[in-house]
Amino acid sequence: MKAESGWQPVTSTERYRSIDIIRGLALFGVLVVNILTMFRIPLLEHILMPHNNSGQANQLVSLLVAGFLEFKALTIFSFLFGVGVAIQAERATASNVSARGFLGRRLAWLFILGAAHMFLIWNGDILALYAVCGLLLLPFLGLPWPVLLVIGAVVIAVPEVIPLGLPLPSGEQASAHIAQARQAYGSAEPITILAFRWHESWSLILPLLVGILPRTTGLMIWGVAAWRSGILREPDRHRSHLTTAFAGAGVVGALATADAVWARSSGGAPWIPGSGLAAPILLALAYVSGLLLWLTPRRASALPGLTAAGRMALTNYLLQSIALGFIFYGYGLGLFGRIGAAAAAGIGIVLYAAQLHLSLWWLRHFRFGPFEWLWRSLAYG
Repeated sequence: MKAESGWQPVTSTERYRSIDIIRGLALFGVLVVNILTMFRIPLLEHILMPHNNSGQANQLVSLLVAGFLEFKALTIFSFLFGVGVAIQAERATASNVSARGFLGRRLAWLFILGAAHMFLIWNGDILALYAVCGLLLLPFLGLPWPVLLVIGAVVIAVPEVIPLGLPLPSGEQASAHIAQARQAYGSAEPITILAFRWHESWSLILPLLVGILPRTTGLMIWGVAAWRSGILREPDRHRSHLTTAFAGAGVVGALATADAVWARSSGGAPWIPGSGLAAPILLALAYVSGLLLWLTPRRASALPGLTAAGRMALTNYLLQSIALGFIFYGYGLGLFGRIGAAAAAGIGIVLYAAQLHLSLWWLRHFRFGPFEWLWRSLAYG
């Protein structure tokens, strides 16, 4: 392989606008879910007592977010991360650059950025997880896309056969953790928040990340497969496949999602076996397929704000953490544990609308978002 001195990031004219738009929409879903499940209340409280809201409006918003966005937006984000890895590997190979060497360096820097985000700003971080899953993905890059589909499915199914992660706190231990979280994140002392965040990251967040690592890796493998198949590059040539995926995954995914949300909110057993795992994947597939069918070049060009938000997804994701930390934690406005799901979702909508305008304005003046520039500068040298 030749030296990488002439190896540079993709230009705006080389980007796939539909992928940026889908990423921008997924960013909104991730934002709203994060607000309702981790910034508004302690995460463990949401896990153990989902949809425990007072008031019909709050309960309705909570159920709608769980049905349409929770795990679906993150599924799309993980899938698109794999697509990005495939595109980067393809460009590197075409430029006679070592794809695994470049991607390894890129993912190592992402892990460092994610670890700093997790321990210093907000421990709901997914960047470090994505870096680890991306590194696990690298050995499979050279395989044909049909083989990747099978491998991705096997990896996703691993937790159903082999339990991963550690047991979550329960009983009095869980109650104590929730009380400590409310007290710490409501504190006006940043050092108190940092200390509890460090403890919570190891005792709660890490076991959860280990538990979802196979699914995240499998979704990334599917993202590589989807790119290699050509369905994302030229969706018009695959409209029949996309239509079938949209209709089939949409119907089955909606039924499985309704079953999973009902079971979780009522405490009963799901009627459809495996609905908790399959529902978000199927509904995410329906979302992506439907968007690819709908996003003609003309429609895509009419959505510059979403395109810009998708191009600056890393910056927007990190800015969301910074802004929401100030809004909810005690060193800022201190809304942690004090507002309902409806008001929290409203904050998310306002923040996302502001990010659309900010992203559009920024990219009129600069080539990359600030954190995209930093990451690319480190990766490309």
